[in-house]
Parts: sequence; C-alpha cells; structure tokens
Amino acid sequence: MKKHIFLFGLGLHTLTSLVMGQKPTASVGTIDFIPAFSSHYVDARSIAIWLPRDYSPHQKYKVIYLHDGQNLFDANITWNKQEWSVDEHLQNLIDQKQIEPCIAVGIWNNGAKRHVEYFPQKPFESLDQDFQDSLIQETKRNPETPMFAGKIYSDSYLLFITKELIPYIRVHYNGSEKAKDCIIAGASMGGLISWYAALEYPSHFGNAACFSTHWPGIWPQDDPKRKIFTTFLNYAKQKTSNKTHWYFDHGTQGLDQYYETYQKEIDALFSENPHFKSLIFDGFDHSEKAWSHHFEQAIIHLWK
Repeated sequence: MKKHIFLFGLGLHTLTSLVMGQKPTASVGTIDFIPAFSSHYVDARSIAIWLPRDYSPHQKYKVIYLHDGQNLFDANITWNKQEWSVDEHLQNLIDQKQIEPCIAVGIWNNGAKRHVEYFPQKPFESLDQDFQDSLIQETKRNPETPMFAGKIYSDSYLLFITKELIPYIRVHYNGSEKAKDCIIAGASMGGLISWYAALEYPSHFGNAACFSTHWPGIWPQDDPKRKIFTTFLNYAKQKTSNKTHWYFDHGTQGLDQYYETYQKEIDALFSENPHFKSLIFDGFDHSEKAWSHHFEQAIIHLWK
C-alpha cells in the first residue's frame, strides 16, 4: 500500500482550513454566514446556513447538519476547486417534490484539529492506554505533522452541535425539533463522526449519511490488527437501534478501495435495520466530486 494515496485522502480536508472565514456563494437559494460561531466546548468556527428558494421564517424546516462545511457549496473557496453542490442537489429534490423543503447547515472543520474532533472519543478511550499514547505520539499525517493534534475531544464537538448549534438553528431558522427531521452527514472522518453522533444522540439525529467512512481511523497499515475498528464494532453493538435511518457508501478508487472489508462488517451489524442502505460506487474515489454524485441518493433514502 502506498502511503501517498492515504495522504491525499486524509489530508484533503486539513488544507481547507485555509478558507476559514470565507463566505461561500450559493448557486441557488441563499446562504447566511456566521464567520466565527462561538462555543463553550470547542474553538469558534464558521457556519454556513443554506436556505432554499422561497424560504419562509414562519415554516418549520427539516435540517441537514454537515461536517467539513467549507467544501459543500462553492468550489471557488475550496483547496481543490471541488464542491458537494449541496445547494443545487437539495433545491432539485425540493423542486421535484422528492423531499420536503429543508435547510442545510455547514460546519467548518478545525484544520489541524480536525482528526481529534472527528475521531469517536468513547471507542478511543476503550483502547488500552499504551496504544492510545502511541497513536497520539507516533501517528503522522506526513513526516512533519502528527495526525492527532492532542487528545481526542469529539464528545465536546458533539456537545457544541447538540447544545449550542442545534438550539440556535431552531430559534433563528425554525429548524425542526424532531429527530426524524434531522440528518447528520459527512465524508471520510466526517462520515465517522456522523456515525458516532447518530449513535450517541438518537434523540437529535434520526438519520445519518456516512460517505466513504474512514473506518480504519488512521492509516490502515498503522493498525494491522484492526484494534481501532474492533472498538468501533464493540461500541456499535451496544448502541445500535433499528429506529435510526442509515446511509453508507464508498467508491473503489484511491483511499476508498480499502473500505470494503470494514464496511461489510458494519453492514452485517445493521442487517436487521429496515432503514439501512450501503452502496458501492465502482470507479469513484475519495473526493467531493464523488460525494456530490452520491448525495441525492442518500437524501432520498433517508427522507423520501
């Protein structure tokens, strides 16, 4: 396995911290932008709230909360000039009456701290202490940069979303209070934290869309015994509910080519859930362009 392939896949989002604070432009609908949403739990970060055409402040709206928010709406502000095109996709589904009107909330990642905010904390803390220490001290994003910029604090990141951001969206944008009306979504490590969020907070998120979920947690070759993934499985066995609606997918190129063996075990765990879907997209890779291609299928499955 070539490490430079993995570097492309996981380094992808860290570079986007360079666009922190730039307001994205929507192709359809409008975007309200908060350059630095403050929090008692994590660092302040930018938030983009996409509102559909004909948005009314007097109507209740379903809400999609998405990680790596700087990559969602505007390719002009992303490092690789790719975007998810979330605004176009959602407006298209609304116009076709495949889903009810909704809003989308893009949550900027925290640059070098992205990995410690997105890595599921409780499974990490169930690892033996020596292995935890070795991961934090020895795992590198590249020869000069550690992958973990300190201790894992994804539980605090989820408190920020559930206790601060969601109440704000409910008050200021009439976001629904019902779990069935809320999706948590992301890709790669964003897919991993979306999976964790839905298991930790089923009363907030009745739906999760996990694109190219980075089940290894680190470089796969750095954990050959799959200790990390085993903790994910054990955690999920205690938390899995058939009430949650799930969507998973991955491609077959680049970093995504290594996910199938992990995803099959997750699929088996969720096999009795009637609201579960897991797809493989042959020829697609680990990129915003790929996730944009899959996005409408995910939303239709969760909300149609």
